[in-house]
Amino acid sequence: MSDLTVPTGRLRPEDDPGWASYAETHLVIHGPVPLRIDLAHPPGPREIAGLVASGLPGTFGLVTPENPFGHPADAATNATRLRDFLAALGAAPHVRVDGVSPDGAHVEHGVALPWPCAAVIALAVRWEQSAIYWFDGHAFWVVGALTDAGPWRLGTTA
Repeated sequence: MSDLTVPTGRLRPEDDPGWASYAETHLVIHGPVPLRIDLAHPPGPREIAGLVASGLPGTFGLVTPENPFGHPADAATNATRLRDFLAALGAAPHVRVDGVSPDGAHVEHGVALPWPCAAVIALAVRWEQSAIYWFDGHAFWVVGALTDAGPWRLGTTA
Protein backbone atom coordinates (compact mmCIF):
# COMPACT_ATOMS: atom_id res chain seq x y z
CA MET A 1 0.00 0.00 0.00
CA SER A 2 2.91 2.39 0.47
CA ASP A 3 3.07 3.13 -3.26
CA LEU A 4 -0.50 4.51 -3.11
CA THR A 5 0.46 7.62 -1.16
CA VAL A 6 1.92 9.78 -3.93
CA PRO A 7 -0.81 12.23 -5.04
CA THR A 8 0.43 15.60 -6.24
CA GLY A 9 -2.43 17.61 -4.69
CA ARG A 10 -3.29 20.48 -7.02
CA LEU A 11 -7.07 19.98 -6.82
CA ARG A 12 -9.57 19.04 -4.17
CA PRO A 13 -12.02 16.18 -4.86
CA GLU A 14 -14.88 18.69 -4.94
CA ASP A 15 -13.13 20.43 -7.87
CA ASP A 16 -13.89 17.34 -9.99
CA PRO A 17 -17.64 17.20 -10.69
CA GLY A 18 -17.52 13.44 -11.29
CA TRP A 19 -15.50 12.48 -8.21
CA ALA A 20 -18.34 10.68 -6.38
CA SER A 21 -19.23 8.67 -9.50
CA TYR A 22 -15.79 7.01 -9.64
CA ALA A 23 -17.07 4.38 -7.19
CA GLU A 24 -19.99 3.50 -9.50
CA THR A 25 -17.95 3.08 -12.68
CA HIS A 26 -17.96 -0.11 -14.68
CA LEU A 27 -14.73 -1.06 -16.42
CA VAL A 28 -14.95 -2.63 -19.86
CA ILE A 29 -11.69 -4.43 -20.58
CA HIS A 30 -10.94 -4.88 -24.30
CA GLY A 31 -8.75 -7.94 -23.93
CA PRO A 32 -9.00 -11.43 -25.38
CA VAL A 33 -11.66 -12.26 -22.79
CA PRO A 34 -14.61 -9.81 -22.81
CA LEU A 35 -14.86 -8.45 -19.30
CA ARG A 36 -16.98 -5.89 -17.45
CA ILE A 37 -16.17 -5.09 -13.82
CA ASP A 38 -18.55 -3.14 -11.58
CA LEU A 39 -16.32 -1.14 -9.23
CA ALA A 40 -19.13 -0.91 -6.67
CA HIS A 41 -18.34 -4.55 -5.83
CA PRO A 42 -15.06 -6.25 -4.99
CA PRO A 43 -13.65 -8.19 -7.93
CA GLY A 44 -14.23 -11.92 -7.62
CA PRO A 45 -12.26 -14.87 -8.97
CA ARG A 46 -13.94 -14.59 -12.43
CA GLU A 47 -12.95 -10.93 -12.78
CA ILE A 48 -9.41 -11.51 -11.56
CA ALA A 49 -9.00 -14.46 -13.94
CA GLY A 50 -10.28 -12.25 -16.78
CA LEU A 51 -7.74 -9.56 -15.92
CA VAL A 52 -4.93 -12.11 -15.95
CA ALA A 53 -6.16 -13.50 -19.30
CA SER A 54 -6.12 -9.93 -20.66
CA GLY A 55 -2.45 -9.55 -19.75
CA LEU A 56 -2.97 -7.80 -16.43
CA PRO A 57 -1.62 -10.12 -13.73
CA GLY A 58 -0.80 -8.45 -10.45
CA THR A 59 -0.86 -4.69 -10.05
CA PHE A 60 -1.70 -2.08 -12.68
CA GLY A 61 -3.14 1.40 -13.08
CA LEU A 62 -5.84 2.79 -15.32
CA VAL A 63 -5.72 6.25 -16.85
CA THR A 64 -7.69 8.18 -19.45
CA PRO A 65 -6.65 11.29 -21.35
CA GLU A 66 -10.26 12.42 -21.71
CA ASN A 67 -12.12 15.15 -19.81
CA PRO A 68 -9.14 16.97 -18.29
CA PHE A 69 -9.45 18.11 -14.67
CA GLY A 70 -12.65 16.03 -14.41
CA HIS A 71 -14.62 18.46 -16.57
CA PRO A 72 -16.51 17.24 -19.63
CA ALA A 73 -14.86 18.00 -22.96
CA ASP A 74 -16.59 17.78 -26.32
CA ALA A 75 -16.37 14.55 -28.34
CA ALA A 76 -13.89 15.96 -30.87
CA THR A 77 -11.52 17.15 -28.14
CA ASN A 78 -11.70 13.81 -26.33
CA ALA A 79 -11.11 11.91 -29.59
CA THR A 80 -8.03 14.01 -30.34
CA ARG A 81 -6.70 13.59 -26.81
CA LEU A 82 -7.21 9.81 -26.98
CA ARG A 83 -5.47 9.57 -30.36
CA ASP A 84 -2.51 11.63 -29.12
CA PHE A 85 -2.36 9.69 -25.84
CA LEU A 86 -2.28 6.30 -27.57
CA ALA A 87 0.35 7.58 -30.03
CA ALA A 88 2.47 8.81 -27.10
CA LEU A 89 2.23 5.36 -25.45
CA GLY A 90 3.61 3.81 -28.62
CA ALA A 91 4.64 0.22 -28.05
CA ALA A 92 4.39 0.40 -24.25
CA PRO A 93 2.41 -2.62 -23.02
CA HIS A 94 -1.16 -1.64 -22.27
CA VAL A 95 -4.72 -2.93 -22.46
CA ARG A 96 -7.58 -0.75 -23.69
CA VAL A 97 -10.16 -0.12 -20.98
CA ASP A 98 -13.27 2.04 -20.96
CA GLY A 99 -14.80 3.51 -17.82
CA VAL A 100 -18.58 3.44 -18.25
CA SER A 101 -21.38 4.82 -16.10
CA PRO A 102 -23.84 2.16 -14.88
CA ASP A 103 -26.48 3.38 -17.35
CA GLY A 104 -23.98 3.46 -20.24
CA ALA A 105 -24.58 7.17 -20.90
CA HIS A 106 -21.01 8.25 -20.09
CA VAL A 107 -17.88 6.56 -21.43
CA GLU A 108 -14.23 7.51 -20.95
CA HIS A 109 -11.66 5.65 -23.02
CA GLY A 110 -8.31 4.80 -21.53
CA VAL A 111 -5.78 2.10 -20.82
CA ALA A 112 -4.56 -0.23 -18.13
CA LEU A 113 -0.80 -0.10 -17.63
CA PRO A 114 1.28 -2.68 -15.75
CA TRP A 115 3.56 0.08 -14.45
CA PRO A 116 4.45 1.20 -10.92
CA CYS A 117 1.75 3.35 -9.35
CA ALA A 118 3.94 6.47 -9.32
CA ALA A 119 4.57 6.14 -13.08
CA VAL A 120 0.84 5.84 -13.82
CA ILE A 121 0.15 8.88 -11.63
CA ALA A 122 2.85 10.85 -13.45
CA LEU A 123 1.22 9.97 -16.78
CA ALA A 124 -2.19 11.03 -15.41
CA VAL A 125 -0.75 14.35 -14.25
CA ARG A 126 0.75 14.93 -17.70
CA TRP A 127 -2.73 14.32 -19.20
CA GLU A 128 -4.44 16.60 -16.62
CA GLN A 129 -6.37 13.89 -14.77
CA SER A 130 -7.78 14.20 -11.27
CA ALA A 131 -7.09 10.58 -10.39
CA ILE A 132 -6.30 7.09 -11.58
CA TYR A 133 -7.73 3.70 -10.77
CA TRP A 134 -5.19 1.35 -9.22
CA PHE A 135 -5.55 -2.43 -8.88
CA ASP A 136 -3.41 -3.90 -6.10
CA GLY A 137 -3.99 -7.52 -7.10
CA HIS A 138 -7.10 -7.81 -4.93
CA ALA A 139 -9.04 -4.52 -4.96
CA PHE A 140 -9.48 -1.38 -7.01
CA TRP A 141 -8.63 2.04 -5.61
CA VAL A 142 -9.05 5.65 -6.67
CA VAL A 143 -5.70 7.37 -6.21
CA GLY A 144 -5.33 11.12 -6.63
CA ALA A 145 -3.15 12.45 -9.44
CA LEU A 146 -3.93 16.17 -9.62
CA THR A 147 -6.23 15.71 -6.63
CA ASP A 148 -5.00 15.81 -3.05
CA ALA A 149 -7.32 13.03 -1.80
CA GLY A 150 -5.82 9.99 -0.17
CA PRO A 151 -6.31 6.54 -1.72
CA TRP A 152 -9.93 5.38 -1.68
CA ARG A 153 -10.68 1.64 -1.79
CA LEU A 154 -13.63 0.76 -3.99
CA GLY A 155 -16.16 -2.02 -3.62
CA THR A 156 -16.39 -1.83 0.14
CA THR A 157 -19.86 -0.30 0.57
CA ALA A 158 -21.96 -2.32 -1.91
